[in-house]
Parts: sequence; C-alpha cells; structure tokens
Amino acid sequence: MMPTNDPLEHQGNGTQSIPLQSPLHGELEPVIGQLQSELRVLNRERAAILKRIGMIKKTVAGLADLFGSHVINGELQELLSLQAIRRPRIHPGITDLCRQVLGDCCEPVTIRQMLGLIQEKCPIGLAGLKHPANSLRVILSRLVAYGEAEELLTEKGLRTWRATVGPGALRKNNHDLPQ
Repeated sequence: MMPTNDPLEHQGNGTQSIPLQSPLHGELEPVIGQLQSELRVLNRERAAILKRIGMIKKTVAGLADLFGSHVINGELQELLSLQAIRRPRIHPGITDLCRQVLGDCCEPVTIRQMLGLIQEKCPIGLAGLKHPANSLRVILSRLVAYGEAEELLTEKGLRTWRATVGPGALRKNNHDLPQ
C-alpha cells in the first residue's frame, strides 16, 4: 500500500483513521533540522575533545617516562585514574585488542592481517561479530580520529594502519632508512 496524505483507511482494529502528515509536521521540520545540526556540531566537538584528551595523556605518560613518575602530582594522578575507570572485563574489548595489535606491530597492517593477529592474541575477541572486518574498519577509523593510529596506502593501493605511538610509530619518520 502506497503512503498518501489521505487519512488511513479503517482496518478493523478499533482505531480511528489518522492522517499520515499532520499540520504540525511542517512546523517540526525546522526544529528537527536545528537539532540535527547541533548534534553534528557536538559530535565533531566530542571527537576533537577525545583526540585532545588522548594527546594530553600520551604527553603526560611520555614526561613520566622521561623524568620519572614523581613529576605527576596528586591531582593529575586523580584526573588520569578517573578517566581510566571502566567496568571490569574478563576479556579485552575489540577496540583494546586493536590498540594492542597496532602497538605491537612494527609495520602497517591490513584488515586481514589485523584479523589474524587478533585471532592469535585473543580468539574470543572476535566472537559474536557478524562482520568482523567491517567492525575493525569502524574501530580503526575511530582510532585515526582520536590520533592513536594513522591510515596509509600501500603501493598496490591496499589500506593499512599503524599506531602513532609504539614500535610502528618509531619507524614512521624513518621509513626511508634501511630496516
């Protein structure tokens, strides 16, 4: 049955017919549009804030590695530990597994390689995912947005990813040097 602006026909279920498009619908369109626009802006801001938080955490961790953990005062330790509080998990989540695999790899990896490495590291990690490759693509694009990974293309045009910190990142600026 094609939707129309005519009232719905009585279908014998005891309900009254209602129009598919009420007069208020036209008044709601600008409100909905404004809310959609605000959500878009807020989502961009949230992504930028999460990226900045990640950069600050990495900077603090780097400074603590360089100068010792005593440079982190009590308030900063509290702030860092408050952000790290999560519900306990028996197995790491797929995002954490992606971070670990990227951090362990010295070379950029493809989705297929990433799937194999995660399967080796934690076989249950991919359980329950209908389309694990698609899930990994989404997670990796988020890690790129957070500044934790970068996406590269191989000479053959394959998409690969590597961590922006860790062994893979150490070779980032030295890719022309012999390995």
